[in-house]
This record gives sequence, C-alpha cells and structure tokens, in this order.
Amino acid sequence: MPPLKNKFLKPTEHLRNLQLLEEISKDSTISQRKLALRLGTALGVTNACLKKMVNKGLVKAKGINHKRIAYYLTPKGFSEKTKLTYHFLQHTIRFYSNLKDNITDKLSILSKDGPKRIICYGAGEVLEVAFVILSEMESQFSVLGIVDDDRNKQGKKVFGHPVQQPEVIPKLKPDVILVTSIKYKDKIMRNLSNSKEFSEFKIFSL
Repeated sequence: MPPLKNKFLKPTEHLRNLQLLEEISKDSTISQRKLALRLGTALGVTNACLKKMVNKGLVKAKGINHKRIAYYLTPKGFSEKTKLTYHFLQHTIRFYSNLKDNITDKLSILSKDGPKRIICYGAGEVLEVAFVILSEMESQFSVLGIVDDDRNKQGKKVFGHPVQQPEVIPKLKPDVILVTSIKYKDKIMRNLSNSKEFSEFKIFSL
C-alpha cells in the first residue's frame, strides 16, 4: 500500500488552480485580495497564478475602471475547470480508499490483544473514516469519547459524541488513546508524550 502523504491536505498547484477558476466563475469582479484570502495564499502568489492563466488563455482580464479588473473564464478555461474537477474527484476517491485500507490494517493490529476501550484524539476527516471502520469492528472496540484541541470543534457532536477537551481523557480511563489525525499527528503525539498526565495510557496513531 502506498504511504499516505500530507500533501493531499495541502493546497497543491492543481487544487489551487481549480479553486481559483471556481471563484472566478462565481464572481468575475472578485478582487485579487479577496481571491488570495479565499485560497489561503499570498497576494503575490494569487497574482502570479492569474497572470499564468491569462497567458494560457484560460482567463480573460478586462478593466472595469482604472482601479478594478474583472476576470472571465474563456471556453478553454471552462474546459480546464471540468478536467481539474474530474482529476480531483479521482484523487479524492483514491486517497480515501487508501486511507480506509491503512486504518483497517492498523486497527486490526491494535485489536489483536483483545477488545479496547478507546478515546479518539482528532475530530477531522480522518476520524470520519476511522469511525466507520470502528463501527464495523464494534466487538473489538468501544469508543468512550472524542477529543480535539480546536476550541471551535469542542462542544459539537460527532457521531453522537460531544467533542471534548483532551483534559477529560484521564477521567474516562481508556485502554488506548487513538490519534485520529494525519495533519496534526506529530503535534498530538508530541504533546501526549511530553505530558505526565497521559503517561499511563497507551497511545496509538493511525
């Protein structure tokens, strides 16, 4: 199985181009500053991407006044957006298929010593996949709760469990703390390993 890379979670050039084309198709008068904000990129990067698309004939720039420029997708630009969308969907399906296989293999290893009472640490996309597999392996695993460092997620319910602060873990007394995050795995593992509060618990990462 190919190793899972964090690059899926980062704005690759193709994904950034797709996002840019979609934003322009929705609002041709959008400013470069607002585009940069929505794409999560620097203004200079956004400007460079737009210039490249104009040079390739994907986007047409037209002045509204001496301060504003409108951007329109050309027929070639609409075709490119369709192609990028198709490839992105293919990549997404392939990623989640690999992720599901990867998580299943790791949970099978974890379950070898008998049933486990676990806490899921990380309430993102990886948890969504992991929870489906955990539900299929309910005879081997019991989910006591879900925790996350993100305060915006805390208090919200995910799969019937309220997302809580990591500080509740000792009270729940799990057999295993299951790190259900790829993007923040290293940070979570480091925090857990450096804290005496969690030293008595087995930590397992996906």
